Amino acid sequence: MSTTSHGHGHDEPGADPESIAVGHELKDANPGPLILSAVGIGVLIVVSFIVMGIMLASTGNPLTATGNDVPTSPAMMVQLPPAPRLEQNPVVDGSLIVEQATKRIESYGWDDQQAGKAHIPIERAMELVLERGVGGQ
Repeated sequence: MSTTSHGHGHDEPGADPESIAVGHELKDANPGPLILSAVGIGVLIVVSFIVMGIMLASTGNPLTATGNDVPTSPAMMVQLPPAPRLEQNPVVDGSLIVEQATKRIESYGWDDQQAGKAHIPIERAMELVLERGVGGQ
């Protein structure tokens, strides 16, 4: 008869004959290690809270501090990012941009008068391109 281990955690050959006769395992899991693990985790949680309390007490901030009574320091002050910042009101800002662009493409005006650069309405520019061609004078 072979005495090979079957990975059951013991050196007995095969399954327990009583378990085979009944058709299921008769022995439950060993509760000792499970209880010991649960107690260990509970102790670890309690010790963690105690250590956090000691650390908070050493900084001078009480555990009962709320958002209104926490002292503000320069490091905790809100700093604005450098310009340009995000739009405060995108609808109004977007409308203003569209309005300025529409006004520019629908009117005559100087871009640089000394250099002789001007802008003309887009409709007139398209007519000129049709009359003269793209590189026309």
